Formats: sequence, structure tokens, C-alpha cells
Amino acid sequence: MIFLNQVTRRCHISSQRLVLGFCVSLSGLFAPSAAALDDINLQLKYLHQFQFAGYYAALEQGYYREAGLDVHISEGISGKEPLENVLSGKSQFGVGSSSLLLERHAGKPVVVLGVVFQHSPYVLLTPKTTATQTIHDIAGKSLMLAAQSEEIIAYLKKEGIALDGIKQLEHSFKPDDLINGKVYGFSAYSTNETDYLDRAGFAYQAYTPRSAGIDFYGDNLFTSEQEIAKHPARVRAFREASMRGWQYAMSHTEEISDLILAKYSQRNSREHLLYEAKQMMPLLQPVLVEMGYMNPGRWQHIGEVYAELGMLPKHVSLDGFLYEPNPRLDLVWWYRALAAVVLIAACAWLIHIKHLSTERGIARARIKASEERLNFAMQGAGYGVWDWDIPSGTVMYSERWREMHGYQQDEVPNCLEGWEQRVHPDDLSKIKVAMLDYLKGKSDSYVNEHRALNKDGSWKWVVDRGMVVSRDAHGKPLRMVCTHADISERKQYESNLQHLNEQLELRVEERTRELSLAMQQVIQSEKLASLGSLVAGISHELNTPIGNTLMVASTLNDRISQLDALLASGHISRSKLHLLLEDCQNASALIMRNSQRSGELIASFKRVAVDQTSERRRNFDLHILVQDILNALGPAIRRAKAEVEIRIAAGLQMDSYPGYLEQILSNLVMNSLHHGFNASKSGHILISAQQLIDSVELVYQDDGLGIAKELQHRVFEPFYTTKLGQGGSGLGLSIVYNLTHAIFKGKVQLESEAGHGLRIVFNFPLLPPEQ
Repeated sequence: MIFLNQVTRRCHISSQRLVLGFCVSLSGLFAPSAAALDDINLQLKYLHQFQFAGYYAALEQGYYREAGLDVHISEGISGKEPLENVLSGKSQFGVGSSSLLLERHAGKPVVVLGVVFQHSPYVLLTPKTTATQTIHDIAGKSLMLAAQSEEIIAYLKKEGIALDGIKQLEHSFKPDDLINGKVYGFSAYSTNETDYLDRAGFAYQAYTPRSAGIDFYGDNLFTSEQEIAKHPARVRAFREASMRGWQYAMSHTEEISDLILAKYSQRNSREHLLYEAKQMMPLLQPVLVEMGYMNPGRWQHIGEVYAELGMLPKHVSLDGFLYEPNPRLDLVWWYRALAAVVLIAACAWLIHIKHLSTERGIARARIKASEERLNFAMQGAGYGVWDWDIPSGTVMYSERWREMHGYQQDEVPNCLEGWEQRVHPDDLSKIKVAMLDYLKGKSDSYVNEHRALNKDGSWKWVVDRGMVVSRDAHGKPLRMVCTHADISERKQYESNLQHLNEQLELRVEERTRELSLAMQQVIQSEKLASLGSLVAGISHELNTPIGNTLMVASTLNDRISQLDALLASGHISRSKLHLLLEDCQNASALIMRNSQRSGELIASFKRVAVDQTSERRRNFDLHILVQDILNALGPAIRRAKAEVEIRIAAGLQMDSYPGYLEQILSNLVMNSLHHGFNASKSGHILISAQQLIDSVELVYQDDGLGIAKELQHRVFEPFYTTKLGQGGSGLGLSIVYNLTHAIFKGKVQLESEAGHGLRIVFNFPLLPPEQ
């Protein structure tokens, strides 16, 4: 039924042309029975493969010879040959892509005769790296783009990927270049190279322009305006024979695969040719769409996509670009010839009746064959069909449709309401919106998943895919045909997968809480360890002033005892008294200075200890805080023969968390002493800070060994250390990173080169958020 309107239209046009061509027909009756065949060259895009099966079938089945054509098929290498050879006259016909529209606008007189691939097989292949990778990962990478792959370029532009940021290489057409990493991206056909990658066990990601709404036609048969003007009958005959060959090839895929291996190329295995044929089926849609069919509206859409991307002007004209096998009659010539036609009208009418009867017989045979193929395909795929006559509202359901839901012949009314009554109420409004959008042309296709009612009262998930197959002269839809498939099993799998994902998310959330708690415990442990180090350091610092105080106090005690003895004996001179008092005064002064130093150290330790064991927020002077932590780390710094310089202005106040900041500085200093400095060379540490508008920039740098570029991305990872088993836990810089981001909501940036020390820049808010 799909081709009935087309066949009827052809019969009508044929009847109009018969009278006009009667004189020519009469002369043809007396022509020689066998004429010389026209030499024709068909230029393919690439090497011989199943992609061009229809042309091999037309040649080998004798369709070209029946049309009076001796056809030679030339394979291509780069993909540029079809356009160049057809325009130069070396070839009469070629196989091109939708980019022919660009060439037409550029002034090249190409004419598309028919579309073979209703959907383009072009894809962009990249290695499969992560589960979350996207097309934007190719930015800055190297790509191989074949000629006539403008839709890939349009896809990249629509995704906002600049072509000048991509390194384009000449296409080798070798999948091994993708496998071996010679190139990151590789334009390919989903019908061809993917088979090689699958058999090689190579994990890949395929990006299709259709995901961005760029749904172009694939391979198109084309010729030149010159060929049509000089040989219109030959062009028509070649097109019809070619499309007849394609119909045969897609119905006899194994036979044509064997033919390619026997006569054209053994480059690909039989298994690969059959793989290619299978992948081509949904792209050509040979059962649902007549071979060679092309929709001017679809070409207009392709032009609009090019226009949006700046590759064509808006509203580009299609005049002369699409081949019209049945051009409109020249009515002026018709009227002038009418007088001559009247003389032979009776004879012409007899010929017309005979010819019309023959064409109707051929049409019935074609319709029957088409319906048989359609029924076979639908039954094999398990699809039901519903056919909607839109003006009358009549809906016809196939036997398979009724069986799918358990209904008998007369149990479903043949009307749209009968269909709506069997759609789940929650899905009905969504279906109506999708249907209305498609009929108004807002969407290119009608595909809808919903629940449909079975006779036993249960619900079954189905998917409907439909298309308008007939419109009136104003473009208003008259008839729509939809396939109807059961997807309940797939929906159950999706539901199970969703349940598993929810369980996985719960487990991830639970593990995240456990890791967060573990990290808090690690930070607390490191804080206590740091506090222990500070206690040891402060104890060592206190030894000197306290020891000096004890020694001087002992000396003072001796002098007082001498004075007491001299006073008791009564033999003390003025000079001796003066000398003893001077010694006592000096000893007292030393005791005062050492006691004062001890008090300062104890006060510094007290501040550090309170901050280290508390998470409270307070106002503090940054310079004093840094000096306090360096006082506590003094013994370790001196043992490492290191020097520490502070460049922080006095009075730089922060309202923040001093304990966490002291832990950051302590970890940085100990990291420099243990990992940064060579034992044979003294090191230098500089700590500086400045106040910005609403934050403080603190810079820590040393002149140590530095960190190699290839290791810098790991230094903030937990448990990463270059001195495993030598006392390093690998948590120091990880804690620094976590405290900076989690507590202070700040930023940290590492700058370093091997052999040139390191520089770490922190940015802390003056008023971090409350914890």
C-alpha cells in the first residue's frame, strides 16, 4: 500500500506524456532491434565494499544492460574522486554525501538523483577512557577527518568545539591508527570500521551527529547538469536500474557478499561484508522507504543546519539541485503540438490503453511484492502495525497488533478512540502532544513509548514508530502508518537497573560517610602527633633558659653564703662588699632574663596548645601565630640547619581558626625538613602574607629539592609519600589540602620544578564560614 499513490501518479503522468511522445514512439517502432550500449562510468567514494552493493547487483543482474548501458564501476581512494570526475566528465555518475548541497551553493552544477542511505552512517570514533567522557574531550587532540565528512565538522561546530583547536591529520582509513594511539579521533562509518574495532577487542566511543539533531542523508547518487541536459533518457534509465539493483541487494545480502568476494574485492572477509549489510538495514530502511526517495523538506532542513553553523546562507535555494524524473510539461509547446496530435489521437489512445494496462499490471506486482516483503519483515521482527486514515479517523490494526494484546478480530473498534481507550491514562496526554508536534512538523519523526492495555486487564510497555506516508497538495497529512513493538522486557531490565543504581548510590553515600569520619580521625591523630612534636620542641627550648636560671641561682646562693660568713666574722672590707653585691646584681639580672624568656616560651606554647586542641574560631594576629609555631618547631629547624624567614606585617588580623592554620604550617615546615632539604646542605624557608580585599594570601616557599612535574598531581593524595617506610605517613600535604578547602573554604596552588624548590600559594577568606 505504501507505493500505491506513487504508482498511480506515475500512471497519470505517463498517460499525459504518451500523446506528446506518440510521434517519437512511432519512429521508435521502426528503429533497429538492438542498439549499441552507452559506455558509463560510475565513480564510488571509497574502495569496493557492501556500502555500494546495489550498483554491483544492478550490473551483475543485467539491469544496466537492459537499460542500454555498459557500466564500469570505479572505486575511490580519498573520497574526493566522485565530485572531481563527474564535473570533469571523466565519470557520468558518482556517489556523494549531503555535502553536495555545499558544492551546489559554491557554484558546482551537481544534481542529486536519489538517496540511498536515509540516515548517514558517519560517526566519530575515540578510545573509551571513562564512563563520563563526552565529545568535548577531543578538544586539543588529533583527528583524522575524511573528505565529504562535513556533517562531522558541523557536529563539532554545533557542540562549540573550535576546529583551530584540533590537530587534523590526513585520513589513513586504518583502524590500527586509532588502536595504537597514533590519532585520538577517527571519522568512520558505523557500518564498517566498528567491526574491525570489535573484533580487535578495542573499547571505543562512537559519537553520532544525530545526537545533536544533525540527521543528514548518507550516500547519494548524483550527476551533473550537463549530463541531464545532453542525455535525459540515459540519466533516468541509470537511476531506475541502480535503485532496482539496491532493492535486490538488500533482499539478497549473502548472495551479493559472495559476489563482491568473487568479482570485486577480497579485502574484507565474508563475515565483515554481512556485518556491513546488517548495519546498513536501519540506515537504508529498504522495507519502509522506496529506494532513491528523497524529501525536499529534509534537504531544506539540512540546509538550515548548515546555515546555523555559518556554512550556508539562510533559506538556500534547492532549485535545480534535486532531480525530477517527471518534470512538468511545457504547456506552450503542448498547445502548439495539439493540432498535430489530434490527427493521430485515436491510434495514440489505443497505445495508451495498452501501455496503461501494462503499467497497472507491473504496479500490482510491485505492490504485492512490497507488501509481502513488509509482512515478512514485520512478522520476523515481531512488530504490529496500525494504519490511520487521518481525515476519516479510521484506524486499521494488523493481526500481529491484536495478538500482541490478546484481542480478536472484532474486539477493537477501527477508530482512533479505540486506540486511545487502550493507552494508559498517565501516558495519553504525552502521546497526544508528541503526535501533534509531529503532524505539525515540529519534530522529524514520531517515536513514543507508553503502556497499552491487554485484554486480560494487564498493561504492556510498547513503542510506536510512525511516519506520514501521504499528504495533500497543501502538505496536510492524510495517512500515517506506525509500527508497534513490545518492549516490556526491556522496561523490566531498566527498572531492575534503576533499583541497582539506587542501592549503589546508598552504598556510596554510606561509604562516603565512613571515609569522612575516617579522615576526621586521621586529622585528629595528626593533630595530636603534631602537638606531641610541639611539646617535645617546647621542652627542648625551655631547657636552656631554665638551666641557665638554675646555674645562676646556684652561683647567687654561693655569693650570699660568702657574704653571710664575712659579716659574721666582722672582717669584711668595703671593696669586698661592693664586689659581692655586684655579683649578686648580675646574677639576679640573668635570672630575670631567663625567667622572662621561659615565660614567653610558655605563653607561646600555651597559645599553640590551646589552638591545636580546640576547633574554636577567634581573632588573632597572623605574624604572632606564625612566630609561635616556629618557636615550637625551633629544635627541629636547627637540627636540619635550616633558616626560616617571616615577611608578614605586624597587625594583620584574621577572624578564623588558628589551630587548623598552625597544623597547616607545621605540616609544611616538617615536609620541607624531611623531604625538601638535602642533609648536606642548609635550607631556607620563607613565609609571607598580604591582605587582599576580602582574603589573605599566604605564600610558603623553600629552596629545596622541588617536585617533578609528573608527580605534582599526586602530592595532595592521601598516603602518597616518596619515603615509604622511613617515617613518612603520606598524610601531611593531604591534610593541608583538606583543611584549606573543607575548613577555610580557601584555595591552594602548588608551583614547583625539580631542583628549584617549591612555592605553595594559599588564599584564605578573612571571615571563613562557620563550621
